[in-house]
Amino acid sequence: MPRVTKKGQITIPSQIRAILNIQTGDEISFILETDKVVLKKKGSRIENLNKYVGFLKHLDGKEPDTIVDELRGSINDQSN
Repeated sequence: MPRVTKKGQITIPSQIRAILNIQTGDEISFILETDKVVLKKKGSRIENLNKYVGFLKHLDGKEPDTIVDELRGSINDQSN
């Protein structure tokens, strides 16, 4: 069984790392349930970004300043 170090660290057993495909640098989360803690591998950053690929496709060809102006609205549209 792994033991907690003075720094509060533990070693995840190799069998668990293999099952969850945990690699060096991966992020994990600890989920506290009533009487236990669940270890969960967070999705990789690139996987998180991939779900947004093409999300702003409708803005192709627009200048960044134009996009910002459209998002902010015109001065006349804003109320004080």
